[in-house]
Amino acid sequence: MDRGSAMLAVVLEVYEGGKDLLPGWTLKEHAESALAKGGAEALRRFYEASLAGSGDLVRTTLERDRRKTLESERERFMSLYLGAAR
Repeated sequence: MDRGSAMLAVVLEVYEGGKDLLPGWTLKEHAESALAKGGAEALRRFYEASLAGSGDLVRTTLERDRRKTLESERERFMSLYLGAAR
C-alpha cells in the first residue's frame, strides 16, 4: 500500500465508524477527491483543513458514541505522511 492509500485508509476508518451518526457527511468523497487530484500532500492539507473546519459538532457526536475522530487519529495519519517522507 502506498503512502496516500494508507493515509486515506485512516480517513475512511473514521468515516465508516461515524457515517451512521452523521447523515450526509461528505468526508469520504472529499478525501478521495483530494488524494486523486493532488496525492498525499493534498490529502494532508484536506485533513488539516477538516480538523480546523469541522467544528465541535462532528467531534463531540463521534466521541459521545466512543467512535474514532479525525482528532483522535491525527497522530497515526501524520506518522504515515511523515514516515514515507523520511
